Amino acid sequence: MKFLIEKDMHIYEEYFRLDRRKFMIRRFVIAILLLSLFVAMYLISKNNLILYSLPVVAVLGYKLPYIDLVRKKRRDDIIKQFMFPTFLRYFISLLDTQGNVYQTLRATVPYLSEPIKTEVIKMVVKLEQQNVNNRDAFMDFAEYIGSSEAHMIMGMIYEFNEEGINKEEVKELENTIKELQENKTNELIEHKINSLDKHANPIMVYGLAYTFAFTIITLISYLSDLPI
Repeated sequence: MKFLIEKDMHIYEEYFRLDRRKFMIRRFVIAILLLSLFVAMYLISKNNLILYSLPVVAVLGYKLPYIDLVRKKRRDDIIKQFMFPTFLRYFISLLDTQGNVYQTLRATVPYLSEPIKTEVIKMVVKLEQQNVNNRDAFMDFAEYIGSSEAHMIMGMIYEFNEEGINKEEVKELENTIKELQENKTNELIEHKINSLDKHANPIMVYGLAYTFAFTIITLISYLSDLPI
């Protein structure tokens, strides 16, 4: 139902900074092109099944850009959550040499890749501003990552920033990061396996369909040669 009514559309608009007018024009153009293609197919084949499917085709064409947004957002979410442990590993490695949280965050930036690099820079800039609550800067970053682990860990780093670095708590943070990285590695392996299954299943179905069709055709050819 959320997909049909596009309940999360405002989230995608904000996340991708969409121009709503251009996006709507794109939707209608794709819908019209797809509809025109099927109309041409109907005029050539005169197949009523194509004629009856035209409303579905129009809706599908209209929905395709939205489906693409959902796919891209899901991919970005996966990338962010897998890059988060890497950022934390750099943070912990540099913490002893930099002396405080702010300097450590700045030091991690050259080692990071996009898209998380830009968000860390934003967090650093917010920490430099006097009119921004430091906790909001850390929690905004956690919100960007979008996981419960991110909120917990960034909460701990915020406490280090406000109350100073405690070696016992740093050790606890290291264990948490290690566990998080192992979990994300396992999730990545599972995700890749599922991706392979998604690609393998259609091939298997096509292979079975081909074998079945070949068997039926061979059987019909054989029976047609028998004297009746």
